[in-house]
Amino acid sequence: MKNDCCKICGNPSLIVFAHTARCDRCNTLLYFPYPNEDELIEVSEGERKSLSREFSLEWYTESAFNNHINFTNMIRFAMDESFKGKKLDILDYGGGAGQFSLVLKSHFPECTTYITDICDAYLLEEFGALNRQIRFSEFDRDETKFDFIFLNDVFEHLVDPLAVLKQLEGKLKIHGKIFIDTPRQFWIYPILRQFSTSLYKKVLRGTVSTAHLQIWSKQSFEFVVKKCGLKIVKYKELCEFTMPANFYMNNMGITNPITRFAGNILYRCARWLVTNKIQSVITK
Repeated sequence: MKNDCCKICGNPSLIVFAHTARCDRCNTLLYFPYPNEDELIEVSEGERKSLSREFSLEWYTESAFNNHINFTNMIRFAMDESFKGKKLDILDYGGGAGQFSLVLKSHFPECTTYITDICDAYLLEEFGALNRQIRFSEFDRDETKFDFIFLNDVFEHLVDPLAVLKQLEGKLKIHGKIFIDTPRQFWIYPILRQFSTSLYKKVLRGTVSTAHLQIWSKQSFEFVVKKCGLKIVKYKELCEFTMPANFYMNNMGITNPITRFAGNILYRCARWLVTNKIQSVITK
């Protein structure tokens, strides 16, 4: 893919603003210019240096309450009671601390849960007994096949979403399914883009980065699934947050007390006003 084209759909017409580019064909919001391998390695090495049990535990503690509810909703969206009592193999791809397995096993205790993450150190020992860990460096060669693969807040981090989706397709059993939960652009992006450049830059600062390499639209999500030869069997747009409001505003660099107050009000009312996530189940 050319460096000046949309890496999702190949469109050569990108609208560049600050550190992002928006594709006017599939409407993906991209981190731009695309970081080269050295830049991503430098970021990864910096993240690895900060990784520790304390770091992972702090993140889990901050996000645990939201994620416990989120994971329950994800599982019940992707699976129903017909799977009770079945010995399923389920992968938590990019699973981090490993809490997902605890929630999953409370629904389906006979399933076997696996986990892999680009940072092996993220998996907390408190959840280790519930997960069969596949080292990320060994994942491509591992021959385990899965009934379900869950990607929670992972799809936006991938340098090459198409390649990863194709890889995961090859890890599915017959009739296996992939669940994806990922951020999407919602009304605040076009409104601020038109009416408040300074606030729009702050939103971009907090949502698009070398970690969040793309923020999806329905069009771009459907495009990449279809390009992989897969099909969507369930699709939903919803309001979902992992962290408290102040976490997001701190990331955006919002310090004005009035703006922060408005942000907290929006956060509390978000379930009625915001659809910031895509949830989908896809299959061969």
